[in-house]
Amino acid sequence: MDKNDYRYMDDLFLDEYKDMERLNLYNNCELEVADEKNATILTYKLSNDKKLAGVIDENGKYIDISAFEALSPVDSWGGAYELESEPQYIPETVVYFGRFWKHWGHFLMDMVSRLWYVLDNTSSLKIAYDSKEKISGVYLEFLKLLGISENQLIRVTEPTKFYRVIIPECSHKPGISCNEKYKQIFDVVSENALLKLDGKNKYYGKSIYFTRRMLKSRVPLEVGENDIEKLFKDNGFLIIAPEQFPLVEQIAMIRQADKIACLSGTLPHNMMFARDESELIIIRKTNKPNYRQVSVNQIRNLKVTNVDAHISLNAVGPSGPFIVVVNKNVKAFFTDNYGKCNYSAIRQWFIRKVRLLWYIPVYFLRNRKMNREVPIFDGNEFTTTSTAKKELFNFYVKRI
Repeated sequence: MDKNDYRYMDDLFLDEYKDMERLNLYNNCELEVADEKNATILTYKLSNDKKLAGVIDENGKYIDISAFEALSPVDSWGGAYELESEPQYIPETVVYFGRFWKHWGHFLMDMVSRLWYVLDNTSSLKIAYDSKEKISGVYLEFLKLLGISENQLIRVTEPTKFYRVIIPECSHKPGISCNEKYKQIFDVVSENALLKLDGKNKYYGKSIYFTRRMLKSRVPLEVGENDIEKLFKDNGFLIIAPEQFPLVEQIAMIRQADKIACLSGTLPHNMMFARDESELIIIRKTNKPNYRQVSVNQIRNLKVTNVDAHISLNAVGPSGPFIVVVNKNVKAFFTDNYGKCNYSAIRQWFIRKVRLLWYIPVYFLRNRKMNREVPIFDGNEFTTTSTAKKELFNFYVKRI
């Protein structure tokens, strides 16, 4: 099978999607490190729609590699602002982690990117992170598997000057570049996780579908996954809600399984823990391209099959809403690969109408006052066209 299987994707904007996946991101270039005495870590501040944060030297000059770059300007941050008072001083040498907030996908893709430096240096170094939240739970579990203890972490809640700040360059700049050092972070975490696992090799040879249906939300963000999940179960996949397992167990599943399947979004990013050349099946719940996944696919040299199972009437943000259905793409995928796709066309027709009644109010609840555009990759950046919204609606309204 080709590394990227597009047979089960919709034609709409497919060429642009392929252009994005052709980006050559993976490299082994030397990464920079800035080392500044009496430097100040600036906590995150939103000013005139600019996301400001990072590190300034003792003369107040911004240190460029303390910023975070991504293909989409929405995901990038960095820049200095004027301090209202003299910052507090801590006589410590620290490694700059960057911003932290509790979002697993961003944690894996964006936040741990500078920790390659810790792999090559003493584990006694303090690590300073900018956050309103304390690193805990699964996030702390990840750091411990990397060899970082909780007492090494310093949370910065206001601009703070340190005796010395070491600022490693990001080893992953989503949609721009990803370095071998970034991969090494996950290899170390994965190897240490497997050493702690009770019952070695218990997921080898398995096919696993990671479900999102057990996640609790006051307003459902997506509907229809139960039908997709049943098809995978009927074809021998284990159905697993990963959040119900400790991180060590989750990593073992991903590292050892022959195949992983899941909805698009954060879940496929977990393939950073996978073996090289593993097989990944992504059931796409939206036409929106996830450019972070391109890095994951390239780093791990994954065999990826994308299956468009969504009805996308309008552009949406990460909070949806999303409708997934058993459509011709899903039917073709299971028929081609497993010889069958057991579903009722009449039942699916009826369910789609019911789901539309859910979609309309949730869409306006989640996207009111937002003029969302349909992102299209033009070979260099994301843009849009005057007809993109209309094309999207006209294409998918036929599926209702």
